[in-house]
Amino acid sequence: MALLVEKSSLKTVEKAVRILQEFSHDRPEISVSELSRALGIHKSIVSRLVSTLCRSSLLHQDPETRKIRIGVGAFRLGSIYASRQEIVRKATPFLAALVSRIGQSAHAMVLDGSNGLVVATVESPSALRVIMRVGEHRHLHSTASGKVFLAFSPPTLLESIVKEPGLVRHTPATITDPDVLRMELETVKATRIGWNNGENHAGAGGVAAPVLDDGGHVVTTLSVVYPLNVPTEAQKQEIAAQTLAVSEKLSEYFRSEGRSRLRKQ
Repeated sequence: MALLVEKSSLKTVEKAVRILQEFSHDRPEISVSELSRALGIHKSIVSRLVSTLCRSSLLHQDPETRKIRIGVGAFRLGSIYASRQEIVRKATPFLAALVSRIGQSAHAMVLDGSNGLVVATVESPSALRVIMRVGEHRHLHSTASGKVFLAFSPPTLLESIVKEPGLVRHTPATITDPDVLRMELETVKATRIGWNNGENHAGAGGVAAPVLDDGGHVVTTLSVVYPLNVPTEAQKQEIAAQTLAVSEKLSEYFRSEGRSRLRKQ
């Protein structure tokens, strides 16, 4: 009996691996039905395995299109190869350019379920700086990058966060009223700039801008973090302008490569 259970478990793992292997740069999004047909596995089995893989963040299912794509959990598993990851490889030089222009630390973040995950960082040479480490998670509602993700995502993302774990108060400045946050997110989407005014850690601020693909989806965010009492208001506006300018250049980089891949198909 134990041997039969073991063989059954191995077959389930093999099916899960086959699902993961169906994704590629040329085919980044697939529906459950398409997976079922491609693998010759019953749709109900594929759906169950996909749900399990989504819970572990190895896959992600778009709440609107229901299409499946590789999740950020795969990034964590492959973190030892982080320097080779497309986002890290492309974003790091742009982060370095930001740091050289404004003298504050900069980082890139991706969406990891209902949190933000830092995937690349370039620290300021200044002794007085805010440090963000690769692999750290941050709540979306209390960070500049998180607000960008919320602003450019379906409303269901904010709704799920409000429900669980709620808008956690980290500092007296943290926005905990969903309606107030929704109003701010409208401004973030219109300006493409998210702000953090000491909302996640007292005394630490930040500004973030989205890196968008051809479909208007946020690939990653570029963010600059700084001690709140260091830059003047005018300097903060300049940091925001520089962050947005660099994020737009990186967005065009991603879009041009996407168009190049399409021409080769």
